[in-house]
Amino acid sequence: MQRTIIAITVLLGAVLSAHAATPTPKHHKPAASSSGIVTYNRDSKDPNVGWHWESSMRVCHNDCDNPEIPGSGYTCRKVQALGMPMRECDWSSN
Repeated sequence: MQRTIIAITVLLGAVLSAHAATPTPKHHKPAASSSGIVTYNRDSKDPNVGWHWESSMRVCHNDCDNPEIPGSGYTCRKVQALGMPMRECDWSSN
C-alpha cells in the first residue's frame, strides 16, 4: 500500500512538472512612454500570435481578446482604481 502511494505521488509530480515546463507564447510589449501609455499598433512578427495580414484579410491567432496583443490597435495606460494599480485599454479608429 505504501509503495502504491509513493508511486502515485511520483507520477503526479512528474505530470505537474511537465505541465509547468510547457512553453507559453510570449507577447512582445512595446516600450511604454514615461506617462505609461502604450499603443499596440504594430503587427505581430510571429504569425502564430497576434494580429496580422493574411491573404488581404486581417486575422488574429492565439489570445485575440487580449487588448495588449500585438496589432490590436488598443492604447493602454496605467490607472488607479480603488487604490489599486490597473491597466485601462481603449480602442479608437484614429
